[in-house]
Amino acid sequence: MQKISPAELKVMKYIWKKNKLVLSKEIVKAMELEYYWKATTTFTVLKRLINKGFLDSERVKRITYYEIIITEKAYLNFATKQFLTEIHDGSLESLIESLLDTLSEKDIKKLCMYLTKLKNTLDFS
Repeated sequence: MQKISPAELKVMKYIWKKNKLVLSKEIVKAMELEYYWKATTTFTVLKRLINKGFLDSERVKRITYYEIIITEKAYLNFATKQFLTEIHDGSLESLIESLLDTLSEKDIKKLCMYLTKLKNTLDFS
């Protein structure tokens, strides 16, 4: 798997949200409405996503369908690991320190509650 560009991520987020076969005209319309893209821009991005293995396409008569190959969860896991490695040199402590410097007190409390819940569900013995 490889990292995708911000434009490719916009298209993938739309398709992941649909979580089904998506018609090319649906994607083109959504990108036009949300980002003011021309159809050619959207088709270029879709072609790159196919080349990178994120999508598959099938043309039936004059309609092209796009199918998800790489799930949102799989990409999120990949991108998070890559971010941790590239930005924080694999240091979880560095990541958490950065988070604590940027999160609100409310968000830090939420994070602590989540970690406590997670700790209680995992067996550390």
